[in-house]
Formats: sequence, structure tokens, C-alpha cells
Amino acid sequence: MAKTKSLLTAGLRGTVGGTLVFRRLNGETVVAAAPVPSSKQPSESQVMQRERFRLASLYAKREFNDPELRVENELVAKVKKLPSARAAAIADFFRSPEILNAKTSTDQSGIVIVEAIVVDYLRVKSVTISVNAPFGPVILTVNGFLGIENKNCTYLVHISEILVAETRFEIAATDLPGNVTTQSLSYQV
Repeated sequence: MAKTKSLLTAGLRGTVGGTLVFRRLNGETVVAAAPVPSSKQPSESQVMQRERFRLASLYAKREFNDPELRVENELVAKVKKLPSARAAAIADFFRSPEILNAKTSTDQSGIVIVEAIVVDYLRVKSVTISVNAPFGPVILTVNGFLGIENKNCTYLVHISEILVAETRFEIAATDLPGNVTTQSLSYQV
């Protein structure tokens, strides 16, 4: 790939004669040999990755129908030094939310609080917390309450039921593309 500074090629984009490709990269015009399709059959993992990228592209296209999400993606692209808002949306599609510093505590009145910081590439859509009996079914499922602080999301759940040791809390965070991350905590009396 070569950079071109010629006035004749400045701003060119596209294929010339099926052999050269002109494109803009970081504000400069670059020229490279045109790609040659492989004659080999793609592997199963290549087919799966191509499908994931196709879905990511469709997701990015859908996001631009929402003006608010488009602006958010443009801001993320600028902050993360990505080439476009579309690149930010595609990156968001491939990244799951992270659950950080998940913990349980009990306040003075005996209410159990489950707290976690949940971060995502763009935005967390929802967080649910399930309360599970030690060796039994789900007792309760609640939605976390979102608070924004330094671009991190904090979720607090107040549970007033009396809990026994080894009660499990399952935290599930979902982002806008639908990626889900889960984490489990055990309650100690």
C-alpha cells in the first residue's frame, strides 16, 4: 500500500482497471493492489465469522435509524479514535458488557444490597439480578437501578427477605446489541 500525494489521484476512491484500489485512510489517499478472491473453500470458522460480521453490519445500519444512538456512536468513535461511527457500532456488537466489583452488603436495618459496576463499549441496556435458593429454584428476579457516575453504571437492589447462607445472586448485564454477561455471587450471613 502506498500513499499518493498527486493532485490527479487526491480524493480518489474505488477500483481502477480491476488492479488498483484507491481509498481514503486517516485523511490521506492510499493505493493498493486489488484483492484477489481465494479459490479455496472457506473454513467453518471463517463462514461463522463472516456471518457475525454481516450481523454486526446490519446492527450498525439499524442504529443509524435512531438519531440519539447515531450521535452516541459518533462520540464514541471520536473518543476511541475510530474511523467512523459505523466502526464504533460494529465494535460494540463484538464486545460484551463487563461486570466489575460485584458485592453484597447488609445495611443497619438488615436489607441486603447487591451492588455491581457494569460497563460496556457504548451503553448497558439492562441488568437483572436473580436471587436463587442455595440448592433450589429462583426466589426472585428484579431489575437493577441505573445510576451514572464517571460513565460507569451502578446497580443497587434492595432485598428485604430474610436470606440464608449460600443464597446465590445471579447478575445478568445486557447491552444494546443483545450481548449478555453473567456473574454469580454467594451470600454469606
